[in-house]
Amino acid sequence: MNSCMLNSRFARLSWLCGVLCAALIFGLTSSTVSAQPTDSTYAGAYKAWVRSPEGRPIDSTLYLNLDGTALLIDDPLFGEAPMTRTGQWSPTENGVLLTLTGDPSGPLPQPLSVTLDASIGQPLISRADEASQDLAGRRYYTVSYLFETRNTLPYSSEAATAVIASGGLAGAYKAYAPDGAGGRRDLTLMLFPDFRVILKRDAVDGRASSITYGAWQDIGGQASVTLTEADGVPFRTPVEITFGVENGLLRGLATASVNAADLVGIPFYRLEGLVNAVTVLLPPEATSPPNEGGEASAVDATMPEAAPLDSAASAPETSTGLTPSSTEIVAEYEPSFADAPCPADLLVDSAATCGFLTVPENRSRSDSQPVRLFVVKLAALGDALPDPLVVLADSAGDDPSNIVQWFSTAPVRSMRHVLILHSRGEGLSAPSLACPEYTADGDPQIMLQSLADCYNRLLQEGRDLAGYSLDQRAIDVADLARALGLERINLLGVDIGAAVVQLTAERFPSIVRSIVLESPAPLGVNRTLEGAFGAFDALRKVFDDCAHNTACATAYPDLETRFLQLIDWYNQNPTPESIGFGNGDAIARLVFAKMRQGGREVPALIHALYMGDFGTACQIAPVVGGCLLPASGVSSPGSAAPTPSEQQGALPATPGVESGQSWRDYFTDPDNPQGVEAAMLDRLQMELGIDTRAELIDFLDSLPHQNFLPLLAAATGVQATARPTPSTVRSTAHGAHLNSVCAEDASRYTIDDVQRVARRLPLQVATLLTAPAEELLIVCELWLTPPAASGDRVIQISNAPALIMAGAHDPVTPARWARRSAADFNQSFVRVFVGEGHHLLQSPESCAQQMMAAFIDHPNRAPDAFCFRSQRPTFLLPTAVDESNPSPELVGRSQSQ
Repeated sequence: MNSCMLNSRFARLSWLCGVLCAALIFGLTSSTVSAQPTDSTYAGAYKAWVRSPEGRPIDSTLYLNLDGTALLIDDPLFGEAPMTRTGQWSPTENGVLLTLTGDPSGPLPQPLSVTLDASIGQPLISRADEASQDLAGRRYYTVSYLFETRNTLPYSSEAATAVIASGGLAGAYKAYAPDGAGGRRDLTLMLFPDFRVILKRDAVDGRASSITYGAWQDIGGQASVTLTEADGVPFRTPVEITFGVENGLLRGLATASVNAADLVGIPFYRLEGLVNAVTVLLPPEATSPPNEGGEASAVDATMPEAAPLDSAASAPETSTGLTPSSTEIVAEYEPSFADAPCPADLLVDSAATCGFLTVPENRSRSDSQPVRLFVVKLAALGDALPDPLVVLADSAGDDPSNIVQWFSTAPVRSMRHVLILHSRGEGLSAPSLACPEYTADGDPQIMLQSLADCYNRLLQEGRDLAGYSLDQRAIDVADLARALGLERINLLGVDIGAAVVQLTAERFPSIVRSIVLESPAPLGVNRTLEGAFGAFDALRKVFDDCAHNTACATAYPDLETRFLQLIDWYNQNPTPESIGFGNGDAIARLVFAKMRQGGREVPALIHALYMGDFGTACQIAPVVGGCLLPASGVSSPGSAAPTPSEQQGALPATPGVESGQSWRDYFTDPDNPQGVEAAMLDRLQMELGIDTRAELIDFLDSLPHQNFLPLLAAATGVQATARPTPSTVRSTAHGAHLNSVCAEDASRYTIDDVQRVARRLPLQVATLLTAPAEELLIVCELWLTPPAASGDRVIQISNAPALIMAGAHDPVTPARWARRSAADFNQSFVRVFVGEGHHLLQSPESCAQQMMAAFIDHPNRAPDAFCFRSQRPTFLLPTAVDESNPSPELVGRSQSQ
């Protein structure tokens, strides 16, 4: 205590005395504790940053000593005494069991039990019992880890910036740096509101901390610090150093004093940013069935009230940890189906009904809660056969409710009922795993925090995420047939739904009459990792098909080279904001997104952007908030060459926009517009920055017709394409999708695999196409889904006849995946539709719908449809390829080879 008294002028710094006193108390307490030496694997010092019950940030330090004793110090830093607790620790299978038994006043009323889970490596995540919930959810990092990653600590720059913006630079900051003896220092910089400064250098190894005092002031948004003494000894010359501010960080700038040399260039993290970094809870531990006394476990007590399904009293315990998931069925239940009114916004006809299938959330748990899976039943339009078509459509980000329109008048419905099953967690099934918290922000930390918020909320709501696996979904199909009394069914799997269909056919072969896989992402394919190759292979297929089409090759030569060149060019010279296509990476994303509808317009789009013909590019892919033409003075990789309109003629009008010779052709009364037409001109006037309506009319009268179309699209939303963004993060995120890809994909590759894939792609698209795989590895560190058991993905050859369809230009589920799927069937028919993209069944009148209906009628016969035999790749072409010899068949339509 004498050391505190020597610095009486800083009496308010009770935290320092508290830390020193805590060390003394710990020494006395540990001498009386019957501790034993323990495993050294987890021994050491750990740091965490948490909030107090009042919301203030706290600097937490945990010591796990070799002799089995433990010390926990929660330090508020500004004037308040730290809370210190002592106890013991011991290693467990997946981390550390920490038991806190005392504090400075003596033994605790009851021990506090905390499990530090190390299953994900760094950090150790705390899970506490009911008596110590304030310790739950903490993330403890080893000091060595913090030192090694000191420039990239988990940090919310947005939270820190917001605090600084509202309250100024005063606050606590943390940093990690080497000391002169080769050790490591935990640095705490405190800028007090009354402009005092305290800098604490702590070795976190038992040696005494060094305390430096001084003053600070805010000069031009920077913290100018003057340090005057260290450990009670004044400096001969005050030490001056300025801290610059960037993204919520303080960073020491140059200084002439050796006493502050260790602060130069070091990032000091605002404590609020560390507290608000991504926080992840662990899934609930497995619970046993209720004991004979009828008391619920601690985990049971936190679960939302729900009527559990019938369970076996002697069922064995199961685990929802990060071990591979199992398909073992423990719960005893009877699937049930109940009719329910179709939602008003679900576009169904009078022959359609809706209902819910009720099954366990996780059949591997005897105490599982029920889930309700939404089903749409489209009754056959004629006399129905007894074997309906069950549809499992599950493309990431798609609304399964839209699939109703695929089958409203489809040929297959003429003699069969169509049952559309919304998968667990998605669509109108309940509960939903949707993530409204998700923010696709340019800051990855904000995006990760939003996903962590969604994950934590789902756990707090009692969701057992291990129950949302492909295996459980396969059993859902069998339960649906059982609940409806169906002996035989035909199965359609779309995208990820194809993998569910394969699992269903293997495990319940007696109920499967025929199988259709459309745009399949089959078992055995790592969709996330292999997707980079699939997307670029599909684009190369577009280039190859165009090169073998005389008209396309003439109009759009050397496509692959020009595509890669325009990425480089626009990354260096982004398009103006008024045009809105962004940089080269954004344009590449736009091209791949366009290919989902097939490759018909892709060569024309690439060529227009290469030549700088933004009028044509905006006709093909109008950008919301952009495409405000005319644009002049914009350079392009092919700007030295004649534009397409000079060389080859204009493209035909964008489909969906009526043809006209003037902007006036699109208005009922262009000189006196009313209603929607007036509102559209008001928006054009505002976006173009024109002062009066008369000036706008004069401008539009002088505007070439083809340049008005993009303005019309931007103002009315006709065929508008979302503005490309620089972020590679998905525009939406859904818990069910993350559950699937984390269990099936992320657990089966590493960052080294991602880098190997990137090296095999052109440099211009390598980062863009592999970013989803790299991001998923990070996301799945916080979305803790049990990995799928590898053995469950080795399936027997199916005897059910299968039709497998894919689009040759599909960048999402490439055609080669369809061919790979065929290896899992004794009898399969693969049909690749030339020129088509993702989802072949969207139109009830499509060739794919005709082929599917013919196959289901006769599944042992090769489907033969004239529409398929007559396919040729088609492309959007200029109205004239050769001005000296116009080709009539090219005018206004695509050319078939």
